[in-house]
Amino acid sequence: MSLIRSCTRIARIPRVSTAIPSLIRFNSTTTESKNPSLLTQIYPVSKENITEEDLDKWIDAVNNLKAGKTHHETLEEIYLGQLTQPDQFLKTSFEPTAEQIEETQKYADKRIPLRTDPTVDNLVNLIMRHGRKARAQKIVSRALYIVQMKLRQDPIEVLKETLDKLAPVVNTKTVSTGVAKRKIVPIPLNEKQRNRFAIRWILDASDNRKSDDFAVRLAEELINAYQGKSSGFDKKAQMHKQATQQRAYITF
Repeated sequence: MSLIRSCTRIARIPRVSTAIPSLIRFNSTTTESKNPSLLTQIYPVSKENITEEDLDKWIDAVNNLKAGKTHHETLEEIYLGQLTQPDQFLKTSFEPTAEQIEETQKYADKRIPLRTDPTVDNLVNLIMRHGRKARAQKIVSRALYIVQMKLRQDPIEVLKETLDKLAPVVNTKTVSTGVAKRKIVPIPLNEKQRNRFAIRWILDASDNRKSDDFAVRLAEELINAYQGKSSGFDKKAQMHKQATQQRAYITF
């Protein structure tokens, strides 16, 4: 017992200024509260330091608990008894509040976003050269950041909307007929093929811009295509015109 008292005296820390009481007691309730916590009743904020009598009370409480005492009388015994039986604080069921239920209903119809977007990954892969994917990702990230700063909109949604407007719906291919003459047959394009054409046209048009930074050229061309001013729209119209002229060769 004397050893514990000696260690307590040596480790005793002077009282901290009341200007920062949160450093002394974090989750306790002050004595002015209607329902003060048990620890606050034992050591109120106004208490200057731990006395020898307080230390004796804690030591007696520990000894009584070790001896198997089940009926707790002092506050120290009650507090230590609660620590030895944490099951009473563990709730098996969770009951959300009305605010939590209302907040959950707000996001009921919202989808969880993907870690990576397939459209952005497709753009990165078409920009990548010699396996340097990190460099291509950096270019795309900077370009999308510029788009966001210019348009004040979600850059990924801008990219998707641009590709949807610019991408062709149909293409043509030359088919052998077994004789000297061949025929040109219109064929429909899936989403990946459509986006590939649109991205290629955007990249080709960005090469003709003046900036030395590829990310800046790409961002400018994305904004231009989003506003319907890209040269890719002429290529799209030409593809659709050729497919319309050869519509007689469509097979089902």
